[in-house]
Amino acid sequence: MYKSTILAILMMVAAPLIAQKSKSGTSAEIRVPMTASSWQFDEGSVEFLTYKNTPAMKIAKGNKKATIRGLTFSDGIIEFDVEPILPGFAQSVYFHRKDDKEQEIVYLRLGTIGNKLANEAIQYTPYFGGVNMWDMYPHYQGPAPIQKEGWNHLKLVISGKQMKVYMNRQPKPVLWIPKLEGNFNEGSIAFEGTSYIANVVIRPNETEGLSGTEAPDLTDHDANYLRVWVMSKPADLPNGSEATVSAQPSLDQFTDSIKSEREGFVNLTRKFGANETRKVIWLKTRITTKQAVKTKLQLGFSDEVWVFLNSQTVYVDKNLYAQNMRKYPNGRMSIDNASINLSLKEGDNDLMIAVANDFYGWGIVARLESTESVVEVDNVHDMIETAKEVANLNPEIYEGTYASPDLPVKLTFTRKASRLLVQATTAQSASELQALGNHTFQFAAEGAVFEFKPQDRKMTLRQGGQTFQFTRE
Repeated sequence: MYKSTILAILMMVAAPLIAQKSKSGTSAEIRVPMTASSWQFDEGSVEFLTYKNTPAMKIAKGNKKATIRGLTFSDGIIEFDVEPILPGFAQSVYFHRKDDKEQEIVYLRLGTIGNKLANEAIQYTPYFGGVNMWDMYPHYQGPAPIQKEGWNHLKLVISGKQMKVYMNRQPKPVLWIPKLEGNFNEGSIAFEGTSYIANVVIRPNETEGLSGTEAPDLTDHDANYLRVWVMSKPADLPNGSEATVSAQPSLDQFTDSIKSEREGFVNLTRKFGANETRKVIWLKTRITTKQAVKTKLQLGFSDEVWVFLNSQTVYVDKNLYAQNMRKYPNGRMSIDNASINLSLKEGDNDLMIAVANDFYGWGIVARLESTESVVEVDNVHDMIETAKEVANLNPEIYEGTYASPDLPVKLTFTRKASRLLVQATTAQSASELQALGNHTFQFAAEGAVFEFKPQDRKMTLRQGGQTFQFTRE
């Protein structure tokens, strides 16, 4: 009797989850009891009861999670029944969960019940730094047969980088995710949303033959995407202000680059995390053509963009979900958000996009509708090298007063820290110049370009279609 009592106590302490061998014999099937000892939750947020003759967990209102205690999950099957308590917004299951900042989620949008054509009924998305990326992955959602009354049965099959989600025992998955996007491949499992949860079964390592390698990205075969960009660092952009050519960061701020992920997605959230206030980042890339040509830029973005081609504004737009300024499809980032006319000149064309955000995920996806006469994209090496040159610039070699036989005005160049300033002899103040690299500077407000040859004590001024030669005194 004594030994039996001790054994029973040890089993209760050491094994809150009831496990049994699966039929396949490849893993232990875990049937999670609907008892408080098997779950971690905030006090008062969960109730354990019998519902419709089934042991169940009732999750109360308030966006509180109930997490399976003592379980770390990587690959396998997550299966459960859920009946939402309406009205409500969403019913969610989290997996590979490290914490509230890093996790992956599949959720049902309850407002779509009864609409079999609602493409947003079920969604998968990762979290990056606490940001739910729902608005950046519209292709990871779809219709779902959510029942208003009675149990809804969900089954997630997770294998390495892929996942299938089945619902209400239909043979065809309602979601097939070709690449799980989360930063972690293991973690806890949790549930959220006002509902009854029952029959939670975990089958570690059972993947039903689903490949663990991410599925091919078919856009890899599409040369029209612009995938490599140089970038500045995020900076504050106060509400009500706009990005302009004159407000762009100096050239030495573009020494870093970013490459797109699947489907051409330039994922700024994964790189920089969340924005608590309105931020802007500047992206640049280069398109080289063999002759002048017109094309269109297909652009997906979140949340605001200012597009410049060769320092000229060509497009400004906003995709603001919260302010009901939503681009198709319903405020999500998509290649269908915008189509912009581009008039490319012969040779190098610098495309620059300022992107602002203060709501969920941010980033862009950019594609040329046609590459006719385009000979190269994504080659930003020279742009980075020029930025590094400017970052290490010593403007002292350009200082002095320069005179031209063709103009009565002398130009005086002075140094202020790492910046070069110009002042005409008749001017009252000096103006800061923008370094372009290769001993070249620009005064954009006046359309003036200064090209120096320090070793020869020469400078060429180009302005208004005219060229003037100067010599340093």
